[in-house]
Amino acid sequence: MRVSVGEIFRFGISTVLSAALTVGIPALLHEGFAVEERVAVAIGQSCALLLNFAMIRIFVFRSRRSAQRDIAYYVGSAVAFRGLGYLLFLALFSLAHMFYFTALVLTLAISTLLKFVWYRFIFSEQPEPIA
Repeated sequence: MRVSVGEIFRFGISTVLSAALTVGIPALLHEGFAVEERVAVAIGQSCALLLNFAMIRIFVFRSRRSAQRDIAYYVGSAVAFRGLGYLLFLALFSLAHMFYFTALVLTLAISTLLKFVWYRFIFSEQPEPIA
């Protein structure tokens, strides 16, 4: 399966928008409204979840599969990615004593690379295996 430049470009745009929400909302909530860091990051990641599904399905990979199928695959994958991302953030923030914003950005960078590969796999138009 060949990776198209268009997919990479569109994923880049989607990633920038998602990162703006994922980083911007916690920064606004924590810095502007004194919301505790862990709660602010959880809220930001939840907001990005909805935006990401629409962007990845419609804009990035232009899936023509059923919305029910795509949302089931996406929600399962996204919850796993967000959960693991949050655990990585907590490890960097709480255990490594990294500044919360640095831990958040590092977590985003690592997960973005993994997500492109995984979401391309689940949203591509490859034939599904017969059970």
